Amino acid sequence: MGGGGKKSSTYCGLKKTIACATTVAALASSASASKARRDVDGAAFLETFDDGLDGWVKSEVEQYTGVVEISNENGEKFMKVPEKARHYGYTKQLAEPFDPKDGFAVQFEAAQTEGLDCGGAYLKYLTEDTNTGKEMDGSSPYVLMFGPDKCGSNNKVHVIFKHKSPKDGEVEEKHLKDPPKMPSDKAPHLYTLLVNTKDHTYEVKIDGKVQKEGSIFEDFDPPFNPPKMIDDPEDSKPEDWVDEKQIPDPNAKKPDDWDEDAPMEILDEDATKPEGWLDDEPEEIEDPDADEPEDWDEEEDGEWEAPMVPNPRCEEAPGCGEWEQPMKENPDYKGPWSAPMIDNVLYKGEWAPRQIENPKHFEDKTPFANVGKISSVALEIWTMSDGLTLDNILISKEFETMDKAAETFDFEAKKEAKEKALKEAEEKAAKEAEIAAEKAEKAEAKKAANAEGFPGKVTGLMYKAVGKIPGKAGEVLTKPVDFMAEHVMALYAFLATTCISILYLILSPFIKDAKKTAAAKKKVGKAKKTDEVQEDDDDEEEEEEEEEKPKKRNGRSKK
Repeated sequence: MGGGGKKSSTYCGLKKTIACATTVAALASSASASKARRDVDGAAFLETFDDGLDGWVKSEVEQYTGVVEISNENGEKFMKVPEKARHYGYTKQLAEPFDPKDGFAVQFEAAQTEGLDCGGAYLKYLTEDTNTGKEMDGSSPYVLMFGPDKCGSNNKVHVIFKHKSPKDGEVEEKHLKDPPKMPSDKAPHLYTLLVNTKDHTYEVKIDGKVQKEGSIFEDFDPPFNPPKMIDDPEDSKPEDWVDEKQIPDPNAKKPDDWDEDAPMEILDEDATKPEGWLDDEPEEIEDPDADEPEDWDEEEDGEWEAPMVPNPRCEEAPGCGEWEQPMKENPDYKGPWSAPMIDNVLYKGEWAPRQIENPKHFEDKTPFANVGKISSVALEIWTMSDGLTLDNILISKEFETMDKAAETFDFEAKKEAKEKALKEAEEKAAKEAEIAAEKAEKAEAKKAANAEGFPGKVTGLMYKAVGKIPGKAGEVLTKPVDFMAEHVMALYAFLATTCISILYLILSPFIKDAKKTAAAKKKVGKAKKTDEVQEDDDDEEEEEEEEEKPKKRNGRSKK
């Protein structure tokens, strides 16, 4: 460490003193904060993940294929569930077993950073007699299961205790009735459970606010203390038991003037056709703005017909088509006759099975002395969503420790910062979507405008041709047609290039022939010129020879 410090000082130099000092201060602050995180007074268990997954044991049971990771955001480390459609199983032992009989509090932070469609985000607080971390599974006994869980319409914050009967030793789950719902956003939330064993009350808090509170003995199902009396399972309702409070009057008779066949409605004879009614106009007409789809194939789809739309002329008039008299309620209608109801003289009341003493009844005045001691904390979940994060897991006997921890970890500031970032991201995404929609709308409008006249006919033929190309090739070729449908100049450039290319292919044989003919003529011309030059050279040679002859003669005569 000393060598490292010397190197850092040398590297920074005088010009970087301020930067180095800032870095050192930040590191010191981080170390101080990290230390503070570990020194929350009154904590029987505290996991801040500053040391990563140190002490956490992954279950080796086959189904637990999910592997958690440690993430770091702005210096804040936390456990993260990175993959969906996985079972996750991890445990960490407490330094010593925690006995909840005298009251206790548990708390942790959880965030669904990618949203939660279906899955758990709860923790289990395992008992002393549970198996080791490597053998942990869904059947491992626990004292408490606490935290959010959601799948479809099922949304709750679980509070489940496993209580052991002091009478026969049977262990039974006790579920909180009507538990609060978990928040559905992506921000971090603080889940807190307080259990007061002196007055047998509880509180469930989310982000420091009480969402559910009440009596331990009244708000759990089945109750911690089974009822003293229960229904006799062998008792059954007697066959002659009459539980119909009223019956039809057997002496009643249908009145002679009661007409059961009278219709509920009759024609309104007083109604007249409204003035301005358009008898010759249909209520619906073919849509005049509809065009036959470009990919319509008469051989496969049959003859195309425009869709029907409401006749605009009918909207301005009282109505269209053949007028018919409306119906009205029949004043003589009475419907099927039935006898009036009277009190049943044989009525004995609602039947209920007789009550017997509950053989499993007991009264446990200290139920949390029979839930066991907490030896480890476990993440044992299955989830179809990724992005779950967990942090600052805390167990204590002191309720005040929960508030101290929230302050120490700056939960409120962290939550507000995350909510602000999420809001800004949502606003940015909404703005980008709005811009994209506006661009698409303009492109469609431009495309529709270009669809009229010659460009529309050409692109229409292109779409029809491309539509007959199967598979990926057809999809790929549709994109340039879309571009040309939106940009007329690109279409004209494509047509011009295509025409020039076709013209060149047609004329290229003639051009080649013309070039060959010109080359041949040029070659013949060169050949003629060469012959003329050769003849001139021969004439000059003959003239020179003639000039040389007299010279030779004169030479001989001198000799």
